[in-house]
Amino acid sequence: MNSRDEHVQCPYVASHSILKKRFQVHLVRCRKKFLHVSKVTCPFNVTHVLNEPELDWHVQTCPNRAGYEHYKRGEEQAAADRATTSAQTQEYTLETEENWDDLPPVPTYNPQEYAQNAQVLRSLRGEPKSVKKQFRSNERLRLLGINRDSKSNQ
Repeated sequence: MNSRDEHVQCPYVASHSILKKRFQVHLVRCRKKFLHVSKVTCPFNVTHVLNEPELDWHVQTCPNRAGYEHYKRGEEQAAADRATTSAQTQEYTLETEENWDDLPPVPTYNPQEYAQNAQVLRSLRGEPKSVKKQFRSNERLRLLGINRDSKSNQ
C-alpha cells in the first residue's frame, strides 16, 4: 500500500499530513488551536471540514450522502408500510376465564434459602480469608449432613 494513500491533509493547516486512522483525533486537536478560522462540518461525515461557501456544493456531492439517502428511503418505506398495515389491522379480543388475581398466594422464590437446603456447592466472594475459611468448613459439614440424612432415609 502506498504511504500517500494512508495520509490525509489537514483542512486547517495544509502542511499537516495525518494518518487516516488518526485523522479524527487530529481534527479535534487542530480545531481547538484554530478557533478563529471559520470552517463547517459536513452533516454526513465529521471528517469533512470545509469553508462555509463550499458546504452547499459538498452536501450535493458528498460520497457519504448515499448512506443517508438509503436510510431516509428506508424510513419513508417503513412509514408507508406502517400506514397500510394500520389500516388493515383488526382488533381481536381474547376471552378467557383465567384470572391471576384469584389464584392462591404463593411464597416468593428465595435462591439463597433454596441453596442452603439443597445439595448444592456454594462459594463466598468478597469476604476476608478467615470468613471464607469458616464458610467452607460450614459448607463441608452441611453437605455431609445432607449426605447422612439422605442415606438414612433410604
